[in-house]
This record gives sequence, C-alpha cells and structure tokens, in this order.
Amino acid sequence: MSLITEVMQRPLDPGYAEAARRRGGSPRPAAGRAATLLALALVGAVLAVAAVRADERAPAADRGRQELLARVEAGTARADELAGRAAELRAGNARLQERLGGAAASAAAARADELAVAAGAVAVTGPGVRVVLSDAPPDATTGTGERVVDRDLQVVVNGLWLAGAEAVAVDGVRLTSLSSIRAAGEAVLVDYRPLTPPYVVEAVGGDLQTRLATTVAGRYLQALRDNYGLGADVEAVDELLLPAAERLDLRVASAP
Repeated sequence: MSLITEVMQRPLDPGYAEAARRRGGSPRPAAGRAATLLALALVGAVLAVAAVRADERAPAADRGRQELLARVEAGTARADELAGRAAELRAGNARLQERLGGAAASAAAARADELAVAAGAVAVTGPGVRVVLSDAPPDATTGTGERVVDRDLQVVVNGLWLAGAEAVAVDGVRLTSLSSIRAAGEAVLVDYRPLTPPYVVEAVGGDLQTRLATTVAGRYLQALRDNYGLGADVEAVDELLLPAAERLDLRVASAP
C-alpha cells in the first residue's frame, strides 16, 4: 500500500524534478515543445524562401541595368561613328566643289563656308572662353548638395550667344539653332545625349570673357557661386577647337 500511495502522490521521479529545479523551471509538456519546434521550423522555411526569391530577383535586376547601359553605350558609339562619317563626306563634297567650279563656284563656296559655321556644319578653331559648371560639395549635415540643372546651362549658353560667340559646345557637343538642353530626372541632356558634371561649356569668339561678365548670364554665374555654392569657373582660352555638329537637319532650301 505504501508503494501505491507513493506513486499516486509523487508521480514525477525525484531525479527529473531535481533536474527541472536546476534549470530554473518546471519541465514543459511534450506537446508544447513540439508546437514550438514546429513554429520555429515554419518561420525558418518562410525566411529561407524569401531569401531565395530576393537573391533571384537581384541578379535579374542587375542584369537588366547592365544590358540597358550596354545598349546606351553602343548607341552612343554608333552615333559618334556616323557623325565622323558625315564629316568626312562633307569635306569630300567641299573638295569636289573646289575642283569643279570657277569664280561663281568659289564665291558660293565662300558663302557656304560662312553659313556652315553658323549652322555648325564644320569644326571651328580660335580664341574663346571656357565655363565649367560643377555641383556644390555635399553638406556635412544632410550629405547632399546643390546640383547643376538644365536651366543653368541654358542661361550660360544664351549668354555666350548674346556676348557674340561664333560657336558653342557643351562637353564637346556642338550646339546649333536646333539644339536642346533639357532635363530627364537628375540627368542633363544636350541634343538627347546624357551628360555628367562637371559641365564644360566652350565658345569661340573675341573678348568673350569680358562681354559675358556684363550680361545677365554673368550675374547669374555669380549668384550660383554666392548663393548656392556651385562651381562656376570662367577662363579665357587662346585656342579652342569645337567639333562640327553631329546632326544637321535641312528645313528650307531654294534654287539660286
């Protein structure tokens, strides 16, 4: 009877009870432990699946970006190649005109040369001015700074034309009366070509640095320096070489 009484009153083995006391608590039911393990397994599986899917998406996005960049670079290289070929053909046509024409042809060729400079059809050399626009340094608090935008380039280019520039180029892109300077997001496009700062604006013409300083563009450049911390450096250059324009669109033609 004493054995039966002991079993009924103390169903847990004293050794197990002592082990539970050393762990700082009572033993958990087996069903509770199984449910906890199952929940942890499910959470781990969900996290593993999410990680795998994230890894699958990341390379795909990176590949898409790299492919897009490659297409842009290939298109730019192709455009440069065609522009060089067009320049060679124009030079060849000019040589043929000189060989085939007489006095009238020479006069027409001289007039064509004058118009070619204004239209951006030929390269131009001579003294001029160089304007370099650059973003402001990052702020110590925010980590960002003022950026050069399309309007800044527009004001500078228009000021150079007003100061008497014969030819203007931005980062080597020759401007004509049909050229455009615009923004696409944070990028600045000149004739649909994306450019990156610093932006180098070059113009051929006499005494442009002094004339530019007296225009609205000159005061605008000073405001960019003083009020926004942008880089706006202007220097006179003894000899500049501006390339011919890449695109020439014929809008009007008439017979002599």
